[in-house]
Amino acid sequence: MKKQIQLSAAAEGALRKLGKGIKTARIKKGITATSMAELMDTTRVTLGSIEDGLPSVSMGHYIKALSVLGLDLRLTGLLLDEAQKA
Repeated sequence: MKKQIQLSAAAEGALRKLGKGIKTARIKKGITATSMAELMDTTRVTLGSIEDGLPSVSMGHYIKALSVLGLDLRLTGLLLDEAQKA
């Protein structure tokens, strides 16, 4: 049995926001859920879980979704900016 991931309310909110952003970007680009899942080499169920912001989905799947949408470089830039501040 898988252990449930416990996140803070803020972290859960951030994941839901990320999932909603992924869904919004996908729709704006005219990509269907079926096509997006195929491009990600995953299932529509997993894509739905990503778009719902569920914490049980691997971070790799979230990154793959961002990559398919061309948004992974933004994430990399954000992380590099934060690292330089430290």
